[in-house]
Amino acid sequence: MRRIAATAPPLAIVMSALVVIVFSRDVLPPAAVAAPAAGTVPSAPPQSPASLVVRVRSGDDLDAIATLAASLGYPVLERAGFSAAVFVEIPEGVSFARAAGEFIGRPGVLYAEPAYPVRAADLPADPLYAADQAPYLAAMHAPEAWDISTGAGVTVAILDTGLDVSHPDLVERIWVNPAEVPGNGIDDDADGCVDDVNGCAFLHSPNDGCAAAAGGDVTDDLGHGTFVAGIIAAAGNAEGMVGVARSATILPVKILDCTGNGNTLSLAQGILYAVEHGARVLNVSLGGTIDSVYVRETVRVAHENYGALVVAASGNNGGEVAYPARYDEVLAVGATTAAGDQRAAFSNSGPEVDVVAIGEGIIGTVPVNACAGHFTCLDGGSAYAVGNGTSFAAPIVSGLAALMLSRNPFLRPDALAGLIRSTADPMPASDRPDWAGSGRINMLRALQLPYRLGAPGTSRS
Repeated sequence: MRRIAATAPPLAIVMSALVVIVFSRDVLPPAAVAAPAAGTVPSAPPQSPASLVVRVRSGDDLDAIATLAASLGYPVLERAGFSAAVFVEIPEGVSFARAAGEFIGRPGVLYAEPAYPVRAADLPADPLYAADQAPYLAAMHAPEAWDISTGAGVTVAILDTGLDVSHPDLVERIWVNPAEVPGNGIDDDADGCVDDVNGCAFLHSPNDGCAAAAGGDVTDDLGHGTFVAGIIAAAGNAEGMVGVARSATILPVKILDCTGNGNTLSLAQGILYAVEHGARVLNVSLGGTIDSVYVRETVRVAHENYGALVVAASGNNGGEVAYPARYDEVLAVGATTAAGDQRAAFSNSGPEVDVVAIGEGIIGTVPVNACAGHFTCLDGGSAYAVGNGTSFAAPIVSGLAALMLSRNPFLRPDALAGLIRSTADPMPASDRPDWAGSGRINMLRALQLPYRLGAPGTSRS
């Protein structure tokens, strides 16, 4: 693995107190609607419809078609004058083709089609989604974005306190190193990390009371990294919560100890490890006050040499933006209130902030043993909690980046960051004019922009 030497001032995770969770439930994805060509019978739908929409030429034809429907034995459910359509019931035992054929070709009829079923945009069945996650994810247009992408094929590295690799909402999403033989004490792939089956630890001089970690030991002994991982990629498995990019792969890189502290040496090594193992997005929910040449150089290498986007939290003390979020190559994320349009009181601000995401009342996954320590979880033993902080706004943006890369893997980090900024919803000045950057992320708009490719100098329509 590539090495760069430098000094190592301290870093700390940027987060705040956690509260408890509640449970709820919800449903699954939608279907598209298409009209048949005028004068033709559309293909039969997968399931026999119970009703038919007869589109008439004008409102003047409504009465005649409604009278026709009744005479043919099709009860009229509604006459939609404003949209020039008659909504009729298809009697039991009558096929869709027969029903449509009764109307198509009649004077005043443009076409007939079934009243196709539609549902709200992709709403996961995970029980924590509806009441707890839906309000803030809907404000950032995640459900509509999920109809376009769920992040498949993208690896997101989480540089943090490690990961609970056995968590039921994460176990399916964790990166696996195919070149490493687990537990043999050998660096099989010669990448500088022994037994890194699911990631690597770069934890130098942990604080007293914290376990040392090296090689492939990415055990999360605080819970912060696991929390962040759930925000990004908790599986859509009808259990617990759902992540912003629920089909993405997460690569844990442990660089912080059980108190949430580490140093720039660990951060820089973790950045290099992550990009060398295929991470296209690096989530850094931590920060410090020192401009480390070592970290700045590794961020540049990740950005320019590997085409990876580093997403970092702006900080939680209400002051200036922390490092590495201050670097030009890093997408700096601030936090809004739960309502979504004001600066969260803890969120750092300044011209370096690129975008904001909601950072209050955010659901995350945690190791069960973390509930007796830093986290307060429902029933004292739940694997889920709620938190506030830019630490938890940043992974929402990392999840969006994964959705975008899944749709277009050719996006370079500058283009990716530019799209996230340019599609954000502008925010009011709040208590500081420079708190929100380009605004609150809008996931749907970021995914709706045309993703067209072409050689430089060629015109594209």
